[in-house]
Amino acid sequence: MQHGSPEPRLSDPAKSRAVFIEAHEFTRTGARIRDPRRHLAPRPSVKRGCLRLAELFQDPAVWGLPREHCHVVSQPTRDDLLGVVHEAAAAATDTLVVYYAGHGLLYPFSTGLHLSVPETTKDKPFTAVKYEDVRGILLGAVHVRRKVVILDCCFSGTALKESLSSGDDATLLADVQGTSVLAASPATQWALAVEGEQYPAFTGELVTLLEAGVSGGPDLLTMSDLFDHVDRSLMQKNRPRPQQLNRDRGASICIARNQAPPLHPEPPEGLKEQNGDPGSGRRRMLLAIGLLAVSAFLILFWLLPDGTGESDSAAGEGTSGNPSVLPGITCGKAYTDFDTGDGVKRTEVSIKVVHDAACKGDFDAMEVAMDRGGFGTTESQSAEPDTVIAMWKKKGKDPTALLRPLVTLLEQKPVVSQGGLTFSDDRYVATWERGAGTQPDSGLRWSGYFDCRHITESMSFVCTTP
Repeated sequence: MQHGSPEPRLSDPAKSRAVFIEAHEFTRTGARIRDPRRHLAPRPSVKRGCLRLAELFQDPAVWGLPREHCHVVSQPTRDDLLGVVHEAAAAATDTLVVYYAGHGLLYPFSTGLHLSVPETTKDKPFTAVKYEDVRGILLGAVHVRRKVVILDCCFSGTALKESLSSGDDATLLADVQGTSVLAASPATQWALAVEGEQYPAFTGELVTLLEAGVSGGPDLLTMSDLFDHVDRSLMQKNRPRPQQLNRDRGASICIARNQAPPLHPEPPEGLKEQNGDPGSGRRRMLLAIGLLAVSAFLILFWLLPDGTGESDSAAGEGTSGNPSVLPGITCGKAYTDFDTGDGVKRTEVSIKVVHDAACKGDFDAMEVAMDRGGFGTTESQSAEPDTVIAMWKKKGKDPTALLRPLVTLLEQKPVVSQGGLTFSDDRYVATWERGAGTQPDSGLRWSGYFDCRHITESMSFVCTTP
């Protein structure tokens, strides 16, 4: 969270542009017989998903993008794909959205993500479009205030890792100010398009979210909100998890209204009185009497010997002097402020939530905090929160053996990287990774707690942080 950041606002449709690109059939190679070793499988659901998203962004209830500002390109050539992105980038001044759906490919001798077009084959990288070329167009559009990239293709998480310059301090695509990159899958995983389903898995969840909205959610859905809810839905269905990387205020970009009605709509103030509701005055009087009675009871309770008005503060205290802290744990202040290197101070509220829950031994709160799936522990990876908590509870009768090191870790300064935060000492490691967390204003999510003595070889990197 950035201190002093403005309230989210809907991007101006009149000054914005969106490009929806899809490739669903791969038949322009001239081959009469499809060779599965070379040719890509058709994906009819890709076209339906792309068209539906374009319709939703034009819907006044969602964004209201004018039809002339929304370009749908189906089955493009390489030049068509790059050309339409270039034109939209030149015209937009507020927000530019680029959506692509199709096959994503990684070739052995051609680096980076490649986007398929109908001519693309598995054995010839020059038949596909390098994502690097799309990225170059976006970076050149310096007059565009906000940029959103949505990729529904295999290995799309690779787009979050490609650098703009060489060296250890290479800048990422998402480091461009006001950019949000939303990818359907991690860099090394396939995206999912199930035969018989109307839309691909990732786009389908995005369509459902925009159509139905978030019950009880905010009026405007930020890119962080979109990621959070799509991620949760895919996790619950055990499907490939999306990835997101935001720069500066990219997480707060709004290109969609929340279509869900409020849970408890309140009537306008004074409406009942205007309509002559005879019971309104009586209810107000009864409410006032009730409040007075409750106040009198609380004052009396305060003055009783058993109440908190008399000093006996030592009773029930743990070693920290806080009655809610577990005996044997000294609870200090969580280290929640950090700087990713751009000079902007950020506060991650979820660190305090986890720290305080560990102090109290509140496993329920800890389960909520880790509720994003993919949680790493000493014994397992990608475990569900309830599984992790059940495993922790079996550790023994003394929960402090597990929680005390976590409390201590989170009171120390973390290592900050593009991937998130790492708290570590010689034995234990706690990690936070990029992505919307379970708490309001969270820009990261709690992703792991490791004991380096029992770490698996594949996870050993977390115990060797710089």
